[in-house]
Amino acid sequence: MEIYDVAIKMEVEGAAFYRDLAKRTSSEGLKAIFTMFAEDEDRHKETFEAMKANKEITVVADDAATRATKIFKQFSKEDFLNEGDQLAVYEEALEIELKSIELYTQQLDKTNDSKEIEALEKIIEEERRHYDLIDDIIVMVERPERWVEQAEFGVRDEY
Repeated sequence: MEIYDVAIKMEVEGAAFYRDLAKRTSSEGLKAIFTMFAEDEDRHKETFEAMKANKEITVVADDAATRATKIFKQFSKEDFLNEGDQLAVYEEALEIELKSIELYTQQLDKTNDSKEIEALEKIIEEERRHYDLIDDIIVMVERPERWVEQAEFGVRDEY
């Protein structure tokens, strides 16, 4: 299977995975973040389809990090307390993003086309932002269970 076919398949599966997460969460904030991730994966798929067909590649500037930050600021503590049962799914999402990052990074070394390099670098950057945001979600979901509320244990991070 050609690398573009693998990448397209990964992006389709990633989009479906995030849409499923959006349906399963009770938090409107997480629903918005996972829907945003699914839309990003759809754009990545379109980019790989264009690369495969040797069509013009358009690299679209994305403001996912800004949008996610705004969503996170609107979250209440209950948004994360109610999501603890999905921790394993979030960890699976981390693995998916990591596999994408690794595959696309390897592909960078195999191409000389400047447009493809630019597109791959942009996609890798977005996948890293997804990874970081999911990691932040995991920290917020785990924190209530692992946090020790005793002054004798020293300075605590604010959250």
